[in-house]
Amino acid sequence: MSLIQKSYQIVAEDLQRMIEEGMLQPGERLKTIDKLAEHYGVGKSTIREALSQLKAKGLITSRQGEGTFVQRNAAAALKDLPTLPVSNLQELTHLLQVRKVIEGGCAEIAALAHDGQDEATLRDILNNMAASGDNEEMARIYDIQFHMAIAQATKNPFLKNMMESISGVMNYTIRDSRNLWVYSKDGSPKRLYQEHLEIFEAILSRDTKKARRTMEKHLARVEKALEEHLIK
Repeated sequence: MSLIQKSYQIVAEDLQRMIEEGMLQPGERLKTIDKLAEHYGVGKSTIREALSQLKAKGLITSRQGEGTFVQRNAAAALKDLPTLPVSNLQELTHLLQVRKVIEGGCAEIAALAHDGQDEATLRDILNNMAASGDNEEMARIYDIQFHMAIAQATKNPFLKNMMESISGVMNYTIRDSRNLWVYSKDGSPKRLYQEHLEIFEAILSRDTKKARRTMEKHLARVEKALEEHLIK
């Protein structure tokens, strides 16, 4: 099974987060499929699949000729859903530390184990990341896909399973850590993209030590942004 989350899953998780955080209120009408597709930079079929997921969870409902609305009992439905294990910045830091341990190794092994298909996949993701511009929602999607694709490139089922075990929270944690990093004094979307490019180039060079070092350096910078926020 591929570790790369499908775009509709990440869109669904983002809309669910907006409902959870009150950005979308019970009874509120969602944007049209066309506008949501434009907002997320994806096709209309992707939006339809995302909405289908939310309907299955009892979070939204469609009314013929009127549109799609947040269920008035969405709060009750949310209580019945599995909770995410990351709820504050301290836990976010702990998860990032786990990622440093796992992903440093993934990058090192992927440097030797990757094949042409892995290279093409990573290159496509980076191209999409660069093309996303100021669309932070899509940039985050490609960020997640990039890290999962590296795990896939190790050809090691145990490493893939370890990454898969935390993939459910990576959408949330990457969102929060990206926000903190981008708005830190040394951060910018362009620099964040550049760091992903450097990781890719290190893996492509088959330099195992450089691949691990580049990945760990990238995650250490993100961790630093988190620590600066926690101190405030």
